[in-house]
Amino acid sequence: MTTNDLSLQDDDYGALTYRNIERIRLGKYEFNTWFGNSTIFFPNEPDTLACKIIRNNIRISGSKRKLEEYASTMRPWLKLLHICPYCFKYTDNEKEMKEHSNGCPLKFHLMGKVMYCDGEVTVRKVKGSRHRLFCQCLCILAKFFLENKSVFFNLEHYDFYVLYKVLDGISTPMGFFSKELLSWEGNNLSCIMVIPCYQKQHLGTKLIDFSYRLSQFEQVVSGPERPFSSLGKIAYLRYWSGRLCLHFLYGRLSTYRHVTLKFVSRQTGFRMEDILMALNFMNTFYVNGKKRPYSEYCLQNLNEDDDCVCTEEIKQDNKQTIFGYDGYNLFIDKSRMRQWVVDHKISDSPVLKKEYLILY
Repeated sequence: MTTNDLSLQDDDYGALTYRNIERIRLGKYEFNTWFGNSTIFFPNEPDTLACKIIRNNIRISGSKRKLEEYASTMRPWLKLLHICPYCFKYTDNEKEMKEHSNGCPLKFHLMGKVMYCDGEVTVRKVKGSRHRLFCQCLCILAKFFLENKSVFFNLEHYDFYVLYKVLDGISTPMGFFSKELLSWEGNNLSCIMVIPCYQKQHLGTKLIDFSYRLSQFEQVVSGPERPFSSLGKIAYLRYWSGRLCLHFLYGRLSTYRHVTLKFVSRQTGFRMEDILMALNFMNTFYVNGKKRPYSEYCLQNLNEDDDCVCTEEIKQDNKQTIFGYDGYNLFIDKSRMRQWVVDHKISDSPVLKKEYLILY
């Protein structure tokens, strides 16, 4: 490995090819990092946090020799980073962190506006333009677990939706998603993360559902920004799949024998390409006629009694969409959806309760 491998790229600021910090201590939890993060160091000072260099007025070296020594052996820059579980400020000094976290201003005085509260979880809207330091520290933490995270400091154009749960009698931030205020693609979510020590509580699903509740309130069809992280893609596919099953089996789409992709999109609030991904993920596609992308199964001689829904798109301006040409029809097998619901224990209860939303 060379220093070029470790250099900061304009389009992927903070990215490294190996984990430069081994573990993170967050309150009473300690866990491994997943990716490297150089944003808290000066370029040629891999053994000292940038905040400590600034605080102690340490002279910065212009030589790359120290960085090359670390790179040649993939030597960790820091064994353990201490992070406040309430404001996400960080240090490499355990005593310093204990003193800070015991009196952290955000331990009992939470920032932002409550957008959802059901007694179990609370979602608060925090403006990046107003609470820059908190949002910056949150993004720096996220970089250790999101390979594609690249925005850390220019956050005035983002809102952050932070999910809190009570832990040891204290409201504790456990996950978040960010949303770009002026997204050219109309995305409802830019980045999402649940802190590893708080995972496996379905908090990511709640954050995803809240992002679509916002879009529904704004009366737009929307979806997340690409590219996905590996875990993010799975989380979204499972969410879309579960919601589509409920819509087709028990909801607004349950009585339709023929639907269009646009109609399904309007009813669910999901983008058409996301619907296709989810249906393909569940293996619910069948085709009658010529096989097309997003389909894996061919089914001929369909009868009216078959447990399926036919999707046909309408021709407009002599342009064809993915469905409905050359004698080709796409069918959605509802029996496979029923099996998916059973296999994945999909509940018909709403992820978030509408009466506890405060969207204004």
